Amino acid sequence: MKSRNFFWGILLITIGILWMLKALCVISFSWCLLLKLWPLILVWIGIKLMPIQDKWKIIFNVSVLLIGIAFLLILSNSKCCNQKWAKSFWWDREWDYTCNHDDVDNDTIAYYNRNFIAYDENYENANLKLDAAAGKLTFTTGENLITIQEKESSSKIIINSTIDADNTVNINAEVHPLGKIRNKNTGNYKIQLHSAPIWNMDLELSATAGDIDFSDFKIKKLDIESNASALNLKLGNLYPDVTVNVESNASAVEITLPHDMKCTLKKAENNLSSFTVKGLKQESKNHYISDDEGETAGVVDIIIAANVSSVEIKRY
Repeated sequence: MKSRNFFWGILLITIGILWMLKALCVISFSWCLLLKLWPLILVWIGIKLMPIQDKWKIIFNVSVLLIGIAFLLILSNSKCCNQKWAKSFWWDREWDYTCNHDDVDNDTIAYYNRNFIAYDENYENANLKLDAAAGKLTFTTGENLITIQEKESSSKIIINSTIDADNTVNINAEVHPLGKIRNKNTGNYKIQLHSAPIWNMDLELSATAGDIDFSDFKIKKLDIESNASALNLKLGNLYPDVTVNVESNASAVEITLPHDMKCTLKKAENNLSSFTVKGLKQESKNHYISDDEGETAGVVDIIIAANVSSVEIKRY
């Protein structure tokens, strides 16, 4: 038996097994990482040229193959793959299926690779972590817990979620265009959220324009990191104790607050930035508070760190 035929047989069997385990969500990796293992080709050529018996070539080839598989899994865990273009490979795209992972806590159910999550009346609290780049965001109410759509269908949209034992839903979402932005509809994302749960949100936005109207949602905590973006944020009065943290870097941020909520504003940083504050009374250099009379619907506490940005606060 020739060592070359033995090696290629083992290689094909290994690829088939890896592909099946990946499809069944037993392991997770990206095929694009194989490109990072190209030096192994030189190793295999060197083994072939060595003047040794075939049995030793088989042992060396199998050893190198096992080392390659180990590095493939290690690189996947370290997220070394460039995910921005990896999803352009059809074999690495995210499909609509659900996986139960054994590495998740026993009281947690994990759902992967969907562009929506259905709503359940038992979902009282939801945590959303959204990473968006090079696009425009709009938020509206919807029947699902969350749905993310884009007109051109030329973007990467990933929603991963877990459900805790207390029915709190933890959502990780990522959206950005694949390749060049062809027209105004590319990267135009419509995000629908259900209005019933109490929401905690962490938004990381880069090169993004957004009309973010949360007036129809119960927002408990909102963290925003805005990088080279233009955002119009509107808050409502449906939750009585709201905390907002904004980090603005080279961005224009406008925040509109309801008149029937008591508001406090603290400037954590102000580096080469402009602040315009309307409807709040300045208590000190970096602290503002609303001058409310009578009963209010709740409190909104805002902390803003601005670097080379324009920030405007107003009320409606």
